[in-house]
Amino acid sequence: MSRPWEHDRVSQSDNHAPHPLAGIGFDEARVAETRAAGLLPEMAARVMRVDRGWATIRGGGASRKVPLKECPPIVVGDWLVDAGDGALVRLERRSLLVRRAVSARVEPQLMAANVDVVLITWALDSQVGLGRLRDMIALARDSGGLPVLVLSKVDVVTTVDDLLCDLAGDLGGIEVVTTSTVTGQGFDRLREITAARTIVFLGSSGAGKSTLTNLLLDKDIQATGAVGRGGEGRHTTTSRELLPRPGGGAVIDLPGIRAAERWGEDEGPELQHLDLAELATQCRFSDCTHRNTTGCALERAVAEGVISASQRDDYLAQSEERASRQEERSAAGRSSQRARNRRPRP
Repeated sequence: MSRPWEHDRVSQSDNHAPHPLAGIGFDEARVAETRAAGLLPEMAARVMRVDRGWATIRGGGASRKVPLKECPPIVVGDWLVDAGDGALVRLERRSLLVRRAVSARVEPQLMAANVDVVLITWALDSQVGLGRLRDMIALARDSGGLPVLVLSKVDVVTTVDDLLCDLAGDLGGIEVVTTSTVTGQGFDRLREITAARTIVFLGSSGAGKSTLTNLLLDKDIQATGAVGRGGEGRHTTTSRELLPRPGGGAVIDLPGIRAAERWGEDEGPELQHLDLAELATQCRFSDCTHRNTTGCALERAVAEGVISASQRDDYLAQSEERASRQEERSAAGRSSQRARNRRPRP
């Protein structure tokens, strides 16, 4: 999937399409795409919310609910067009935010579609490990939308240098915006970045997503909550929903996430930590565990200050996670093969 912009800093949108749904993203390119498919642009609708068995979609007139069994596979943010015979056709997705499902089943979980900007939200006073932040950055990059890192509560932690240093290998040109609800720092930049675009907040509970959503919607729609004693926020958003913004654009509000593992056969720490993966090949022993092992290149790099201990630990954690995931897939494949080979009893 291509990125909507070539530059790391976001410029203002030039979308002035006259379509009734232009305000929430149905631009001239979508109009042309619909017509090229032999469909009528005025029959388009956007998926605003998905509940059990039902989808709420918004067309040029009003919102309505349709049974999911009458829809193609959809997620909040998708575009549907009524083909005229009652069948709903899903337009091509320009971006897709997806992670590995948090369950025993090995499958993807679709989170939001057709997002222009992914705002990765992180509270500077968070006690959650940086591994989750790195995972969210990777999800945002994979989505096809433009990732922006939003650091909240800058009034509580006055410096971000240490954090940005730890993330140096992960940011790769991503714009960082520091914000404060106390001083208003960063709010003007957020409004500029997100003007007339579909955005999604991606972050842990308690990172300030609902507060920033309220800011961009210019009214208190989302409830906000305090952070628990363990450093993990309490969930204040419980469903995925697309919320139109006054003046154009939309916010897709997601519940806080406790896991952000990438989905895909080829993704893994080798793609996110190329330098560390190459460094690991220099260990004295090929089966090096990288934990208090003689001749370990990673241990030596930590001792010499080439990499931080947290970078090393995060790389190892993701390597182990990937190995576990591959074993799960292999086991699922073996189980499926046995089921196919099992002959029914007479």
